[in-house]
Amino acid sequence: MDRLPDEGQRGEPANILLVDDTPAKLLTYEVVLAELGEQLLPATSVNEALAILLKEDVALILTDVSMPGTDGFSFATMVREHPRFRNIPIIFVSAIADTEPDKLKGYASGAVDYVTAPINPELLRAKIRVFMELYRKQRELQALRKDLEQRVAMRTAELEQSARRLALSEERYRTLVESANDIVATFDLDMCLTSVNPAIALLGYRPEDLMGRSLADFIPPDQFAIHQDMLARKLNGDTSTRYEMELLAKDKQRRFILEVSSKLMTDDDGRPLGIHAIARDVTQRKESEVQKEVLIHELQHRTKNLLAVVQSIVVNTLSRSSDCQVAREAIMGRLHALARAQEFVASGPISGVPIRELINAELSGFTQQVAARGKDFVVGGGFAQQLALVIHELATNASKYGSLSCPEGYLSIDWDVDTSTTPPSLCFSWREFGGPPSENPGREGFGTQLIAAIIRDATRSFTDDGIEFIARIPVPDLLQKTPTETHPSFTEAYAQKVVMNPEAEASNRMLSMK
Repeated sequence: MDRLPDEGQRGEPANILLVDDTPAKLLTYEVVLAELGEQLLPATSVNEALAILLKEDVALILTDVSMPGTDGFSFATMVREHPRFRNIPIIFVSAIADTEPDKLKGYASGAVDYVTAPINPELLRAKIRVFMELYRKQRELQALRKDLEQRVAMRTAELEQSARRLALSEERYRTLVESANDIVATFDLDMCLTSVNPAIALLGYRPEDLMGRSLADFIPPDQFAIHQDMLARKLNGDTSTRYEMELLAKDKQRRFILEVSSKLMTDDDGRPLGIHAIARDVTQRKESEVQKEVLIHELQHRTKNLLAVVQSIVVNTLSRSSDCQVAREAIMGRLHALARAQEFVASGPISGVPIRELINAELSGFTQQVAARGKDFVVGGGFAQQLALVIHELATNASKYGSLSCPEGYLSIDWDVDTSTTPPSLCFSWREFGGPPSENPGREGFGTQLIAAIIRDATRSFTDDGIEFIARIPVPDLLQKTPTETHPSFTEAYAQKVVMNPEAEASNRMLSMK
């Protein structure tokens, strides 16, 4: 504000305290100063003046020097000693004390001006107007300062709150990074590590061991070019890049596959400073995907083999059956045996089935006529399917034509491991007693071909009581986990010898099994 505002712009009137023990002089002051438009507060004594000061905000004091009791000089001194009033300007008016020493005493007591009688109204108004203008400017400055202080306080509070929020956010981010399972790292543009979280322990390192080291120290040599290419893409405008990489463990033996998402770090002017990367270990997922593919191929392989067996059973049984009912019974029996064995195969690659359970499953209807003896021996899931078919063929023939076809007949099954051979072998014997006499049919039927395709080292003999079947099976074949893992000849021989040779005629006994 460069000039005194007019009366319409200056705001509320200011208070001027008039102090004189003569009422007539006070009235004169009021008349002289009335045109200033200010609030005039008359007081006839120092005590009254002090009371007004305590109640009102006074802009200027106009006081007489010579007053009974406490004079003007003492009053001025009292005002200057009070911290609330010390800055109020004081003008002395005197008709008696007008010497130079009096004026010096007045200035010494705190006056800003000294007016002597007779008073020049214009001069007095001019002086008071100047002080009123200064007062309003001071008030305006005080208001501006107060507003500025409030703004500064508010801004400071906002900044402090922002700083607290930022500190809290940084703490949360730091906690998140420190506790994350993913590797969070930063690199400079030369691919040297500048920070990394504790998840790097995946590789066997501590974060402090890696500062300043090049990424090339932790990856296969052929992959460094991939990271350089990803950096070039970001420098050319890509916001971020996602790719897979391999990391070498501290022992340089193990490799981990990581899925990486990285972006460029820049300064305030957009100039690149480095790279921020988050890497997730997907090694287990990748291994699971590979294992899944292996299992799918294994399932396809097993299904193909199983369907080949089913095809052989159906085709050969139909080609050797005299009528549909006989064919139906034979097919159903063989497929049921195959299904029971398949349950053991499906139980898992490391599972198996005891021989005794295979025998009991096939001969469950003849428990009073069967004696099964041998040590507990678990057959691998792969060979269990094949051995179940062998036992089924033997049991079917015995129930129809052998010792299990009459009440007085019985069956003796024995098995044991012979460790004197290389490799060790399982000796399996099937002996029938009390059944109808058996004789060699002369020609091999489907059952004989099936057994021969599964067990190569086997002998059979025909007695007056029934069939005697003795086989030797290498233990490694018995322990195989999948149908063709260690004994691939089964499916191939089965298909070639049985499926591809359907014209072989069937006989009506065990070795011709319908």
